[in-house]
This record gives sequence, structure tokens and C-alpha cells, in this order.
Amino acid sequence: MEEQEKSDPEDNFPEFLDWSNAIEVLEKAHEQGIFVLVIGPKGTGKTTLAVHLALAFIKYHNLKIAIIDTDPQGSLGQWFMIRSEKKLSNGNLTFKTASLWGAQYESKSLKKDHDIVIIDTPPKIESDARPSIEAADLVLIPMAASHVDFWATGAIVEIAKKANKKILVQINRSNQRSKLISKTNDFIKSLDILSTKTIIGHRQIYAASMGEGKTVVEKQRKSKAY
Repeated sequence: MEEQEKSDPEDNFPEFLDWSNAIEVLEKAHEQGIFVLVIGPKGTGKTTLAVHLALAFIKYHNLKIAIIDTDPQGSLGQWFMIRSEKKLSNGNLTFKTASLWGAQYESKSLKKDHDIVIIDTPPKIESDARPSIEAADLVLIPMAASHVDFWATGAIVEIAKKANKKILVQINRSNQRSKLISKTNDFIKSLDILSTKTIIGHRQIYAASMGEGKTVVEKQRKSKAY
């Protein structure tokens, strides 16, 4: 794990993200239902990040979580189906599918009896994501340490900023020793947005656990995976 400097030290919004203490990123969840939009470039691990957050909130904080799949590819639905077929525990976890436009209505309904609502988005969203972004309390953007991701992330940040939303970037699927990490941090700072302190690596256990309908927080019991 590699720590990054805070983008804005005077901002009172928590920046630390770790599966065992991810609630610090969403402290408002104790006060009211939260709608989190997980959105980002293709191949940055949006679905993996979304389900790991969901199961971490359930396992470590006993929260009731709803997760909405808006990606036509249906990766999240496949994960949930495998999980259900294996009769793995889905207590406190609700799964729904919706279009990006329909997710806005669905999330408002789910917020009535869930602590946190997480929506997983497709790679190409453009203007279709505006309703979901406008309804979100937090726009969480995973991105890899890659110039290609820099270009794609900038457009998403612009849409979220226009909607005046809280934005948090998670450096994901990246080698913390990569020379591009410092450039990635500089890029995030240039956008004047917050990032988490934790860099999540491109670990095989993430893909392996998803294929089994699980998450790292369930599969790896003795140590943390980053």
C-alpha cells in the first residue's frame, strides 16, 4: 500500500479507502441513505470495485447495501447469479438492474430502506449518465495509472463538476511502484479533486474471487489485498 498526499487537507471528507474500513469514505451513511455512482473508463475495474465496497460495508459494518447494474454487458449480474447458485450469503445485499435513466428512480426507491446504494455503470456513458450523476451523493471514479485513462477520466469529471457533485478518484489496477503513479497524482491534482490514499493493485485474487461469486474480503481471510 502506498500513501498519497491529500488533495485538499482542509476538506473534511474522508479520503482513505480500504476494504476493512471503507465506511470512512462515506461517513454520511450513518446519517442517511447514500447513492454512490461508480463510473470510469473501460477496464478500470468499476464492477470489481463496486462489489468489493458493497461486501466490505456488509461484512465490517453490518450495513444494508443495494447495488444496481446498468451495464448491458451484465458482469455484475453474472457475479450475483454465480453467488446465488452457490448459495453464498446475500444477507443485507440487494441486487437490481436498470438503465442509466432508470437507475435514478430505482436508487431513490432503494434509499428508503438501504444504508448505501451503489450503481455500477457501463464504460461508455456520455450524456446518458447525467441523471444518475445528478442523483448521486458521491461520484467514485476508478482509474488506472495510464495516459489513456487520464483522457477518459477528464470528460467524466467535467460532467460531475457541472452537476456540483462530490468526486473521489480511486487509483485502481495499478502497480504502486510504477513511474506513472506520480504523474497520475499530478493529473488528479490538476483536476482539483480528491483521491483516496490507497492504491489498489492488479492482483489475481480480485479476478479469481469474482469468478467464484465472491470478493477478496470473503476469500482472503488472514491478510488484506491491495
